[in-house]
Amino acid sequence: MAHFRTVVGLLFFCCIFKYTVSAPQSDDYVYSDEDLKPACDDSNCKLPSCSCFGSHPSVSIQDRPQFLMLTFDDAITVANIDTYNKIAAKGVRMTFFVSHEYNDYSLTQKLYSNGHEIAVHSISHESNTDFWRDGDETKWKQEMVGMRAMLTTFGSLPQAELVGHRAPFLQTSGDSTFSVLQKEKFLYDSSMPSRSYMDPPIWPYTLDHGYGQDCQIEPCPNGNFPGLWEVPMVQYHRISKEGDFYCSMLDACTPYPVTAMDTKDYLMKNFLRHYKSNKAPFPIFLHEAWLRDKARLEGFLQFLDEVLKYQDVRSATIRDVIEYMRNPTTHRQFQPYRQSPPKPCNKVETCSYKEPLRFMKSCAMCPKYYPWVGTPMGRIPPKNFPIN
Repeated sequence: MAHFRTVVGLLFFCCIFKYTVSAPQSDDYVYSDEDLKPACDDSNCKLPSCSCFGSHPSVSIQDRPQFLMLTFDDAITVANIDTYNKIAAKGVRMTFFVSHEYNDYSLTQKLYSNGHEIAVHSISHESNTDFWRDGDETKWKQEMVGMRAMLTTFGSLPQAELVGHRAPFLQTSGDSTFSVLQKEKFLYDSSMPSRSYMDPPIWPYTLDHGYGQDCQIEPCPNGNFPGLWEVPMVQYHRISKEGDFYCSMLDACTPYPVTAMDTKDYLMKNFLRHYKSNKAPFPIFLHEAWLRDKARLEGFLQFLDEVLKYQDVRSATIRDVIEYMRNPTTHRQFQPYRQSPPKPCNKVETCSYKEPLRFMKSCAMCPKYYPWVGTPMGRIPPKNFPIN
């Protein structure tokens, strides 16, 4: 059900095209002549902590790595772990934006232990987007910092490595969201779609001088958030008999491909837009349910097999890409980010609750009450729990 709600929301948002176009003052490419942001250049924005909107790594295009950034949203469960394992068998590193409902924290810990990145996607994953759009800082802190605490406690993961954020349904509340991320020492957000900067695609940048890209889902941040990276959700283009479609997540473009060949072709055409221009990281942002179709999974794996043969293509977590941006190298010199080891998950606890009727798998002792917004450690009964 959680997968269904998420896909439906994204199908709605992928069709919203609102533009607040801006551009850097200097770049290899000219994106737009409109609404220049405050000056950002090497004199007031220096790596490793600051990177201007529109900037590129100080490595020639030929020598840059072409990153594949594969991410999945929502809970990690026994229903999707087999798909993740099939992809990982290709040597692919992934980032998982995890929400709490139905999440198996022992499987989450195992994925992290195998070198994948775990990031935050909220506790409740509330389906009413007004909840997120109108949320104040207190609400965002409860949801995101609370989710980080759950991953640390029940998944035995190092808090310092849980640095990424994606808003449910890609709906932020603008400055309130980003203020919480900065204050709570998140490293990056990856919630903001861009259609205006698809061709050539933009690289990640920091928000020291404000939000630079087009605003697809309002409200977008207006303030400056030094040191906080934005990893743009560069949109995909889907060409079909029904017309041209653009979407922020791979599984939101319709109609869905129904054959392995069509799936591979869809991915390859979007990949080449990155690879043949400035080699900005190619995003593969997904929900696992899209790959439960046998033909789509086959085409998806065929795509990975083909592009991973390129000598300059590197599979990378989002954290890998951020660390690369901080210290650019050639594709030959690139080294993945080394995460701190987790605590061992020596015994998996199955925690069962009657009110609400829920269970969860945990690497820690079961709390007295079901963990939820406002009580992430389960010390008091959850309030305002949705009735399904």
